[in-house]
Amino acid sequence: MYCTNCGRKLPEDGSPCICGAQNGNFNTQPPQNFQAPPQYYAQPPVRPVTPVHGMLKRFASSKLFFMCALLFTVQMVVSAVSSVIEVFTVLQNQAYLLERTPIGTNFNVEFNVNIVPVQNILVLIGLWLLYASAKKTDTPFMSTAGVTLFKVTEILQIVGCGIFCGMLLLIGLLVLLASSGAPNVTNYTGLPDNIAILIVGIAFVVGLVLSVLLLLYSIKMLGVWTSLQRAIQVGVLPKKLPGYALALQGFSIFCDVAAMIAFFVLNAWILIPGSLCSIAARVYVIRCMAAYNREVAGMEAGSF
Repeated sequence: MYCTNCGRKLPEDGSPCICGAQNGNFNTQPPQNFQAPPQYYAQPPVRPVTPVHGMLKRFASSKLFFMCALLFTVQMVVSAVSSVIEVFTVLQNQAYLLERTPIGTNFNVEFNVNIVPVQNILVLIGLWLLYASAKKTDTPFMSTAGVTLFKVTEILQIVGCGIFCGMLLLIGLLVLLASSGAPNVTNYTGLPDNIAILIVGIAFVVGLVLSVLLLLYSIKMLGVWTSLQRAIQVGVLPKKLPGYALALQGFSIFCDVAAMIAFFVLNAWILIPGSLCSIAARVYVIRCMAAYNREVAGMEAGSF
């Protein structure tokens, strides 16, 4: 604080300025030639706009990205509805059997419920957040909330794969100990001891290798989403999506086709629309990922 009369800095104890005591008055009106000391205010830093910001907004607001998010939404809804209808169908069948089961009969009611994974829900919300942020025309920047959800899904995947690998190693160790202590495995499997142990060992190794590969994939994708988040924030060029990410989507399409054929053979008609929507959504995901890599490669070639 400064005195409005002489411009001196006021005492910290709250007492009046010394100029009042010197002149015999405490005039608080400043003189005509008095200039108050300048006051400085912290200005928020200005974020520079780079061509990367424009590329990301253009890509996330494109029709291809919109169709990808829309088909993913339709696939989630159809799969959820199909699962609910399947549960009610199973319950009706079980109720029909219970009505015609003699009293005293040991009858177990068992059915499976297909719950939509939480990770897919987070990915769906992240897609729409990115699209809504890119459609805003009042700012050249986008929000990183959608990419943050992508990172959360990868972290959940890493934790899940780590737990699964640990459990698989523990189960393998227990099976190995049980096999070494059991003199005759043939009584349980119908196979010679060495063949049964070999089959169990191959299944264990395959499961462990696939889990480790999925764990490494999630770690790699976490780095990709981190680079994309930084690109949205400061406008640096992000990393391209790895080629095996597109290959994994192609393998998922193959699995969806196989599942649809199985549903057709088993007359599980209610589950076929979900497989069709999943195939269409994954095709657009592959197209969207390839288009993103082309955009990043174009920015690299142009040395923005």
